[in-house]
Amino acid sequence: MKGAWPCGMVGILFLCIFARAALASGEQWETKIALYSWLAGQKGTVATLPGLPSTDIDVDFFDDILGNINGALSLYAEMRKGRWGAMTDIVYSDIEDEDATPYRLLWQAVTSRTKSWIVSAAGQYRLVGNDRTFMDAFGGVRYWSVDSQLSLTGGPAVDRKIANTEDWLDPMVGLKGQRYLDASNIFINGGLALGGFGMGSDFMWDAWANLGYQWTQTLAITLGYRYLDVDYEKDDFLYDVAQQGLVLGLGWQF
Repeated sequence: MKGAWPCGMVGILFLCIFARAALASGEQWETKIALYSWLAGQKGTVATLPGLPSTDIDVDFFDDILGNINGALSLYAEMRKGRWGAMTDIVYSDIEDEDATPYRLLWQAVTSRTKSWIVSAAGQYRLVGNDRTFMDAFGGVRYWSVDSQLSLTGGPAVDRKIANTEDWLDPMVGLKGQRYLDASNIFINGGLALGGFGMGSDFMWDAWANLGYQWTQTLAITLGYRYLDVDYEKDDFLYDVAQQGLVLGLGWQF
């Protein structure tokens, strides 16, 4: 796996440094857990079959997402002690596209389906912050597992079903923050992550923004938007895809 060992070592180093610093602090642990669903459309280019052209995927969030998304569930968790902490983000998506145009001359019915796991782990450091506003820097790794399937039926060519799974690791750095609006229970948060840098994918960037409401001291809900773009290529496999769409979340902190 290209870049796996260097990326893995970077992630382990970040987590060890941040864990050591957190344990040295005398402050209490703070924990946040959030379940969220990312209703993401998908646009880009995927290639899984040697000898045939790459497939253009275009599942528009506003027009097609409800009819093309088969699954979307995610989990975010973080622990912090003083200024130091660690976080993880797990995203699963299953998106289907029934119009893979480059193959129409050979097959009449063409369906492209992409199932992906995106798992991030990072250490974080609070640059500035209080109970109402904060800004964190973070660094770690992001693991990708992308299962691409093509079902090719009808037309002059023999029916085919092709499946290919690729996984890789990206180093990742970024910023995230949150701010409450005046003295209300309404808050905004967001962040930006950059990664890959040729060690796993060529480049990856991930941006998100949410509007939330703190119902109780422990319970909050959020509505936001997320955009994720990644460009990965290895041998005959190409995954140059952007995902974007609404994010609905339910979080607990204690």
